[in-house]
Amino acid sequence: MDIDLNTMLVALMFVTILSMGIGNILGTMADIFNHATAARRDRVHVAWIILLLVIHFNLFWHTKAILDVAEWSFGGFLIAMAGPVLIFLATSILLTNPPDEDPVDLQKFFVRLGRRFFVVFGLTQAWVILAGYAMTRVFVVTDLVNVAFLILAVILATSKAHRVQLAGVVTAWGLGLVGFAIRGLG
Repeated sequence: MDIDLNTMLVALMFVTILSMGIGNILGTMADIFNHATAARRDRVHVAWIILLLVIHFNLFWHTKAILDVAEWSFGGFLIAMAGPVLIFLATSILLTNPPDEDPVDLQKFFVRLGRRFFVVFGLTQAWVILAGYAMTRVFVVTDLVNVAFLILAVILATSKAHRVQLAGVVTAWGLGLVGFAIRGLG
């Protein structure tokens, strides 16, 4: 397999941005699970952090699609990079620490933080659908999972109820498992 230099550069940038997000998540998880640190998060928040790590690995797998593109334009490069940039931004928002100065209600902190996170996460899902179509000119079954993630992100961005947030993360994990099952069968 002979890979064009432009294709290699696009894939390298794609992987680099995703790797930065993965590294940030792993560093935060180390703090959360290390009881000697002051890092605190609500369980729903932690479940989203772990799911976001899994989503990073899933997006990492799409590097294979980049290698299948015959010729790259600058516009195509920008479209390809938008996804890793969006997921990195969503990750940076989600990994925000609660303030140290005041005791904070971790559930309320996540709801406030979640509004911004879910908007960017929803944009990431829209990118997955649109970029996939732009590269292949077809929609695939897993795009339905991304549509469901997009709808879920809109619902969670507008809800302040902890029960809705809890149901949302359980639904998100279910969607993630469905997506993996579909990819495993295909």
